[in-house]
Amino acid sequence: MSKSYYILLTLVAATVAVFFLGRWTGMGLGLNSQRVTRTVHEAWCRADDRHALCPEAGLDSLFRQQLREGGLRRLRFRLDTVSLSGDSTVVLRFALRYFDDYERELEQRRTFVIPLDSLQGVRARLLNLRAETVGSQLYYLLGTVAGFFLLAFGIFKQVDIIQRQDKLFQMREDFSYAMVHDMKNPISTLLMAVKNLRSGRLDDKPDRKREHFDLLERESLHLLDLTNRVLTLSKMEHHQLLLTKDWHPLRPAVDDLIQVFEAKATKPVTFHTDLQAEAVYGDLEYLKEALSNLIDNALKYSKETVEIRIASRREADFIRISVRDNGIGIPLSAQRTIFDKFERVLPRDDGSGEKKVSGFGLGLNYVMNVSREHGGYVSVESVQGRFSEFTMSLPFPATTDKTD
Repeated sequence: MSKSYYILLTLVAATVAVFFLGRWTGMGLGLNSQRVTRTVHEAWCRADDRHALCPEAGLDSLFRQQLREGGLRRLRFRLDTVSLSGDSTVVLRFALRYFDDYERELEQRRTFVIPLDSLQGVRARLLNLRAETVGSQLYYLLGTVAGFFLLAFGIFKQVDIIQRQDKLFQMREDFSYAMVHDMKNPISTLLMAVKNLRSGRLDDKPDRKREHFDLLERESLHLLDLTNRVLTLSKMEHHQLLLTKDWHPLRPAVDDLIQVFEAKATKPVTFHTDLQAEAVYGDLEYLKEALSNLIDNALKYSKETVEIRIASRREADFIRISVRDNGIGIPLSAQRTIFDKFERVLPRDDGSGEKKVSGFGLGLNYVMNVSREHGGYVSVESVQGRFSEFTMSLPFPATTDKTD
């Protein structure tokens, strides 16, 4: 059976349990109320009996003693003197025969009247009857409610974890498929080139033979880059990445990246640079790879003509490096998750479904982790259909002040 079935079954079971808990709690409070009523009445009757045998004993002390023996230690009362002839609320002991009779009196928080003489009598006025009626079960009730609250919270968290696991499992499946798909092409190319070289048909064609060796080297580096990227992300997640930080000029690295992407771009692309901060403090290898991922995304998620602006500036204690494009933009709903591992926002063609964009959903996650490893962060600003701008904010070292 599916996970959803068991989740639904758990929720139904919890609802039924809460329903019966409410019923049993109500019944328990009712039974406890009857027990308290009987105990109070019996304690007053025994106090009356003992006072009749020993008139010099105080009625208040006798009643308090009987209440304590009945387990009602929190009940407070006062003794009122009433007239036996002029008070219409006077009820004597012999007038009470059944539970309903003295229950009505106790609901008014008074007991029957014990005559002192022919004119006056005394009765107890109960000040906090509800404290004994509800108080003895209040702790159990609160404990049960807290327990069910924790149960509901646990169920909610389990549902959330299961949903996250399902999503992560689906992402990993998509990643595995994309990884195999992207590795298939260079592997096929390698096998084809090796086969041609081994056949001997290129022995008398040195130029073609050199092209095949260049192809072998290029595709091998491509495969190595794929595996290194996954390993680097794994090291970052486990905080095992060692960075070699120093001041590095930014312009040569940016010029190298521009040259590479201009050469391999499949559509017209124009680069603009505005490097107000000429140097950056960090590990140049990882920072350059992060910038490469941002530029690669700008090309992938772009229109027919691409314009990319790479800028740097110093603000407060940060060097901010931004990559802005004129592409399709990112929906606001997706901007919170685009830095998650394996997360990808696939653009849509008008009426033709989703465009196929190569990649594993690791590029922006790599950028985020590199920024964090340097003690900084990455942010995004995007308007759908107009532009996207990613900014890496890298802090200055604590003991060095570098001026531009």
